[in-house]
Amino acid sequence: MEEESKLHIVMLPFVAMSHLLPFFELSKRLALKGVEISFFTAPSNIHRLPSIPQALTPFINFISCSINNNSSNIENSVDLGSEADRLLLLKVYDNFENQLTALLSDTSRPKPDCIIYDFPGGRWAPALASRYNVNSASFCLFNAAALTFCNHTKDFDSPEKLTTVPDSIPFPTTVAFRPFEARIFYSMFGKKPKQTEAKTESSQFTLIRTCKEFESKWLDLLGDTHTPVGLLPPSFDEEEESEAWTRIREWLDEQKESSVVYVAFGSEAILTRKQIDEIALGLETSGLPFFWVLRVGSPPQGFEERTAGRGLVWMGWAPQVRILAHWAVGGFLTHGGWNSVVEGLVVGAAMVVLPMMFEQGLNARNLVENAYAVEVARNYEDGSFTGEEIARKLRMVMVEEEGEELRKKAKKGKEVFGSEKLQQEYLDELVKKLREKRTVVAEPA
Repeated sequence: MEEESKLHIVMLPFVAMSHLLPFFELSKRLALKGVEISFFTAPSNIHRLPSIPQALTPFINFISCSINNNSSNIENSVDLGSEADRLLLLKVYDNFENQLTALLSDTSRPKPDCIIYDFPGGRWAPALASRYNVNSASFCLFNAAALTFCNHTKDFDSPEKLTTVPDSIPFPTTVAFRPFEARIFYSMFGKKPKQTEAKTESSQFTLIRTCKEFESKWLDLLGDTHTPVGLLPPSFDEEEESEAWTRIREWLDEQKESSVVYVAFGSEAILTRKQIDEIALGLETSGLPFFWVLRVGSPPQGFEERTAGRGLVWMGWAPQVRILAHWAVGGFLTHGGWNSVVEGLVVGAAMVVLPMMFEQGLNARNLVENAYAVEVARNYEDGSFTGEEIARKLRMVMVEEEGEELRKKAKKGKEVFGSEKLQQEYLDELVKKLREKRTVVAEPA
């Protein structure tokens, strides 16, 4: 039997680390199966991504998309100085259309088999793919519960409509926004002008970063048009060391097993002074060992001296995947971004969730319903929270009898969510589907 020709996939992730990393992980895992990847992104983002294992370098080709007239030098969400600059990221991403058009119209090279794009690409990627007789698929980085909720409330014209579960969801659930979350979400993704909506086209199918083992009932609601690709837990080179990881590991090695709370709130949220102070109060009051990654801002005066010996504040970037996988870490105080949730699930960390933005509130309720986390209680109207509440929830999931079942379930969940065998099964199904779609699109009209 003649060997099947190699698949060639174009990846079009949005220019934020929370999007680039799962697209990159999917690219690496497909490359392991012999799939050729063309990975489009802005120049500086290539250097922000982890290094490619040597064996995969022939399969992954970065397409550096230089941005014309980019006087702001913003090429990633981590470059933003304020929320007002966020629209500049869409302009950077839309610039990829010209680069992709040039690739597709180049008759000297074979066309790709599929274009996998991120959410802003829905305005132009499917139409462009169709013009050149190429398959397209969107890659949704929400989980199935959050995506279903957003789909069922897509015509919302006020924040209030986001605070109740739609009648069309046929089972009991608490997956909905709190009032303060709804206002933030509406301000970013609320009703858009008609001309913007009219430009949006659908892909032939949607990939979604989740698994049936976590949320089968939500995937059933989405139907066959949505293909789960597994949780895609981030991989890292065991041989690759960095100065930061060496220092962090030395500190973690001195702690007791499963005793440390890892604290991080992602690459997008910028904490206010009040929020930092309350988180610090919670960590101090809890009496638990902690490792706190504080990307922007500083801890309260005297905090590090008072918690010396049992806690460490790390300023800037830290290797989160490695830290969570260390045997000394047992709990995770997180914003509930889906990337971070996945990283917590696959290592069996008991989670305390404190949502900050986007769909994170929906993720928090989903986790609590599945008994993998507890959520920090807060004022529903203004979103305020207290250090005392953080301390109470941390102690519950880490050391108190009330959290024993959650700790057991988190550790048991590791056997499923951290299963490489299960992940490979999802990827095998994806490659099979990509090949089937290629056959269909190649047929003469």
